[in-house]
Amino acid sequence: MIVDSEFDKRGIRAFFRDLNGLLRKYAILIIWPVTVREDLENMQNFAKNYSSTMFHSRIPYIEFTGPPLKEYPNIARKTIEFFNGGKSCYEFQLNDNDFEKLKNEYQQKPQEKHLIRDYLKNVKSLWEQRTNYLEKIENSIPKPTEVWFIFPYPEAENVVKEFAKKIPDNINEMWNALYNPLQYYIHEHTQRKADWPPQRLTLALNTRMLTTKIMYLPTNALISCIVAYADDAKIKISREDFKDPNKYDVPEHYFGKQLANNTLKRTPLYLQLSGGQNPTGKRKSGTVQKALNSSRKAFEKINEDISASKSGKIGDKPFNKAICLALENTLSEFNFNFRCEQYHPEPKIRIKPDITVETSNKIICLEFCYTLDTTPGNLADYVLRKLNTYMKQLEQVYGIPQDLSW
Repeated sequence: MIVDSEFDKRGIRAFFRDLNGLLRKYAILIIWPVTVREDLENMQNFAKNYSSTMFHSRIPYIEFTGPPLKEYPNIARKTIEFFNGGKSCYEFQLNDNDFEKLKNEYQQKPQEKHLIRDYLKNVKSLWEQRTNYLEKIENSIPKPTEVWFIFPYPEAENVVKEFAKKIPDNINEMWNALYNPLQYYIHEHTQRKADWPPQRLTLALNTRMLTTKIMYLPTNALISCIVAYADDAKIKISREDFKDPNKYDVPEHYFGKQLANNTLKRTPLYLQLSGGQNPTGKRKSGTVQKALNSSRKAFEKINEDISASKSGKIGDKPFNKAICLALENTLSEFNFNFRCEQYHPEPKIRIKPDITVETSNKIICLEFCYTLDTTPGNLADYVLRKLNTYMKQLEQVYGIPQDLSW
């Protein structure tokens, strides 16, 4: 209520005169929010011209100081989610350390300077600073890289859901890695804390430079692809050994390529590559669980083959080759470029993904983890170790500083 002229004063006096007349006839409680103390004093002075009882006799005003400073970080996170369709702050290159650092800066200010709106303005300013910086880096990248971590053990669906985003109406964000579950396994680990300052993790999960996904591949889909394309991939395991109940124990009907292709088309991996809509919710039991169980022994034997690769056994390369061939065959209509165990298409990036899928607008690196360890900690360890390798390569190529805590 800024009063600049005699005209303003006359208008305000008239307002309070009319208001006083209204209050004499009707018992009305009016709550008037004011953000500047001078405005409150002006209102009280004008009101005194007509009535000494227009303001409450005992509580003429209630002074709200706003939320406590300790709640500012939580308010900022919820504000970002509310105005961005549920997206977390981590998807905007902001993290918990940023909010805490700003809060600590506010603690050094006088109490009257503790204003949540100013705090939120500072958060927005930091976001703009970060995004402007990253935009310069991203403009120098020919094609963005995505790294997808694939876990094919029978229990993988239940474990992966703790680490990955599932939004049925947004296919591009399905299976995007979540910040908080991974951060949990960084916080208590000395070496990981050194490798993964908070801003580096947000950068690794969701930017044009690098997007990370974590998903499962049903074990039966993996096994059917391996046995159906075993000859093409030159896997040194005979059909008889695959079928032997004392070895891999693979059912007879798994060996057809058509079955392998059809099974693959129902997996999150295929649906992500093809841009299809993922089914919502957890897959039902019954035939699905039976298929997973029938593939368990073969998966355990393949894990044994891979683990013993240093002693002259198979290793994971031929299995990756079989999956690559199955994907290439099943996705032939999309004109993707598939490579297996070859260097990243960007010559300066010296890393060999298990499978590389190059589309018209991005490079997708598939990393398969043939582990039998079904604990969440093992999944987090594998993802963070591999992701660190990718980040180091990208940092070297694009000159990104190790610690992005501007």
